[in-house]
Amino acid sequence: MMSDEEFWTRLEYDASHWLESSDDKTLRRFWIDGFLPESITDTKHGANVEGTAWVGIGGREQYQYRFVVSLPQKVLHRGRQTFCIERLSLDEAKQTLQILVVGLSH
Repeated sequence: MMSDEEFWTRLEYDASHWLESSDDKTLRRFWIDGFLPESITDTKHGANVEGTAWVGIGGREQYQYRFVVSLPQKVLHRGRQTFCIERLSLDEAKQTLQILVVGLSH
């Protein structure tokens, strides 16, 4: 999971799209320019991956944020291609990003 470049690239695009189309207009100016996963912790439902994300604001500015991505067992073990973001929260003051990923059923 930590080195699955395809997953992290897709999450980068999905998170940017999520922000761009958010109901919260203040979030629409943000975009994601990459994730660097650094640690993974098992949870009751799956795992939390923590690391650094590069968050863009507007056209040129980028900042390093701490991120936590919560992944269910289903995505960890067999569904890396079939996931979506259920919830994303961005805290500009604390420079943190939290993303809850869910697996999609076939």
